[in-house]
Amino acid sequence: MSLPDRKETEVRRMLAGPHPLVPPDLAARALTRGGRLLAHRKLLRYACLLLGLLALALVLLWAVDQPWLPPPARSTPPAEGW
Repeated sequence: MSLPDRKETEVRRMLAGPHPLVPPDLAARALTRGGRLLAHRKLLRYACLLLGLLALALVLLWAVDQPWLPPPARSTPPAEGW
């Protein structure tokens, strides 16, 4: 026969004791907070989507300009050998 575990006896004592009262408006507060969290996440998702679309549009506009090509010549080269 072994001695009872200290943690086990503490847990049994806590479970057997008086339970704390739950506030009556706890469910309503949780529902309100959950709604706010969902609204903030939705707003953040739309803001990130808009930012991504704007970045894509800027990249496409930059690519249409083709900055990697040399600028066009201002004059024609001399015609030699005719």
